[in-house]
Amino acid sequence: MVDLLGKKRLEEEIERLRSWGAELEEEKGSLKLQIERREEKIRKLTAAFQETSIALKASEQRIAALQERSAGEGEGEEAEKEGRSPGSSRLLKPREVERLLDRLDSISSPKGDLLSAYVARGSAGGDLPLEFNDLVKRADLDRGVAVFSDPLLFTIALVPPFPIEEDEVAVAGSFKTGPVREMLDIPVLVVAAHAGETLLGVALGREGFAKHTVVKSTVKEKHTKGGWSQKRFERLREEDIRQHADLVAERLPQILEGYRSIPARAVVSGDPALVKMIAPAIEMPILEAKMGRFDRKNPNQLLEEVYGFVCLRG
Repeated sequence: MVDLLGKKRLEEEIERLRSWGAELEEEKGSLKLQIERREEKIRKLTAAFQETSIALKASEQRIAALQERSAGEGEGEEAEKEGRSPGSSRLLKPREVERLLDRLDSISSPKGDLLSAYVARGSAGGDLPLEFNDLVKRADLDRGVAVFSDPLLFTIALVPPFPIEEDEVAVAGSFKTGPVREMLDIPVLVVAAHAGETLLGVALGREGFAKHTVVKSTVKEKHTKGGWSQKRFERLREEDIRQHADLVAERLPQILEGYRSIPARAVVSGDPALVKMIAPAIEMPILEAKMGRFDRKNPNQLLEEVYGFVCLRG
């Protein structure tokens, strides 16, 4: 009888321990779920913080652009007071350029008096009629300018994203827009170099990147009071930037794999010091451009600036 009672107590103890173990296992699952939710919340907060930082920097850039534009408008008002016409200009996205070219192609003149002129970079446009001199002077001489003119209706000029290499003037019954269209599909290597975050991409045209990557590393953002001296901080930051440049140089062959002979040139923008460090590793002609910071969620948006044209009105 004693043995039976002892066995029963042992079975009850075993059952109690099993029940306790089940409770602990359930508690473990609950704690694990809480930890996973907390980690997910931390990831979301981190992503939100990064997005907010990017949005803030983009806003700062837009504010700076607006201030610069405001200053330009002030100069225009002064010009008007002095009797000069500052003219108008705007940046056209690739799709807008295509629509403009379609409209130009739809125009014809029985008199054969439509002017199409391509002024090469560094050229003064000597073959153009004198009335277009002011328009050419307003253009970017590093890239040249394309001029289209109907003598009775309008004169517009397009400053291209890539240099025009040869002067050409044609007067005919229709506009010659082919060279401008070709620029929208020039393959390029894009390097948007920013301290700690650089985009490398191969674009076969304005439609999007065929291949791209973002190179990331840690670069000190600003000097804070206390701790480091200004000189020491600048020295350490320069070392961070140099290491980032070395990392970008290491990634360049990877991004060009399979495309090495395709890009006509590299379009480079960003931090001047970083661009200077990266440039020796780029084994193709380099065209420096002014572009905003890229959007990691939509890197193709950067190509609107890479393939954008500045439109000038005569």
